[in-house]
Amino acid sequence: MSTSLSRMLSILDLFTDLKPIWTAEEITNTLNFSMPTGYRYLRALCDSGLLARVEGGYYIIGPKIIKLDNHMRRSDPIIAIGKSVIEELVNNTGCEVLLSNLYNDEVINIYEKTPNEKESNLSYSRGRPHPLFTGSTSKIILANLSRNRLMKLYKENKLIISKAKLGDNWEDFNKLLSKMKRDEFCISHGELDEGVTGIAVPIFQNNQIKGSLTLTLPTTRYSVFNIENLIELLKAAANEITDLISRQA
Repeated sequence: MSTSLSRMLSILDLFTDLKPIWTAEEITNTLNFSMPTGYRYLRALCDSGLLARVEGGYYIIGPKIIKLDNHMRRSDPIIAIGKSVIEELVNNTGCEVLLSNLYNDEVINIYEKTPNEKESNLSYSRGRPHPLFTGSTSKIILANLSRNRLMKLYKENKLIISKAKLGDNWEDFNKLLSKMKRDEFCISHGELDEGVTGIAVPIFQNNQIKGSLTLTLPTTRYSVFNIENLIELLKAAANEITDLISRQA
């Protein structure tokens, strides 16, 4: 990707739940663009529909994103492969199930299924990035990253990792994730949503970590479930998705 194009597209990464609206001045100052360059990029993004200019000179995410999201829901091969497997898992367990992918250093839900078509009560629904060091969905992905990538992430996020109780040094961090990798699952209680337990297992593509499959249930009912059985059902579903991905490739 050309430097100019990558710089322009970096504007889209500024728009988050915490700050969904930006001015041109804020964007150019944050990304250290000149004003002419910033306005040129903004005009191109608005012309493409990726951004929209609203009253007061503010910018928001544009309608093209909705169109692209709809296209992804219909055409993403991972969703197409995993959909029926996930639906069967939901029916067998009565729990909500999430399919998440790793994009660079972000973990994002791409598909979710609830029992009996109920509305999800999870705050990290489709499209909202998970914290990389919090919750079973992200942790099981971390556990399966290469050693070099983990070391880089640790050096850049030591304080966050320590606060997440994943280790106060590299040795402890690596030891904890190595155990998760051997176990092939991760369980977290209330780390992302109070009162919600998550059980996650990895999904691979070409022997590389692709994402995770997470089953969620109320923490108050955790002791009622046969957790070992849930883990085995979850692993079987993830293995089936991994196998189907490999066959398609």
